[in-house]
Amino acid sequence: MSIVKVVYDHRVDGEELVVHEKSLRLYREVDALIVSYPWKSELKLSEQLGVGGGFHFILGDENIYACYQFVPIELDKGFLFLDIVLVPGWLKIFGRKSLSKDFDTVSISEAKMRIKELFDYSIASLYDKYHR
Repeated sequence: MSIVKVVYDHRVDGEELVVHEKSLRLYREVDALIVSYPWKSELKLSEQLGVGGGFHFILGDENIYACYQFVPIELDKGFLFLDIVLVPGWLKIFGRKSLSKDFDTVSISEAKMRIKELFDYSIASLYDKYHR
């Protein structure tokens, strides 16, 4: 069973972003977290202050990982990015096997579908899927 770490930020009281971190074992916990995110208030403050919150869903550790970043931009949309490091390489350059993919603007349901892959696939199989 995969454990996915999620690091996300939003404002709790006031204008400062507060960082939250959780370890999730089940995809339904991701769904519940995204549903409970304070979308309206966060988007309004992000527009006013020029700085917004977002999510990082991470499978793996600091050297070998797959990470989806989801940045809300509207009530039902956000930017989605995927970063995978399969082999960190020597000096993080030589022999490195990594990729980055920009999914551009996606709906929340599409983002959740992609994030679910972290529970269904290994890091290596995600790398193979998106490496082209």
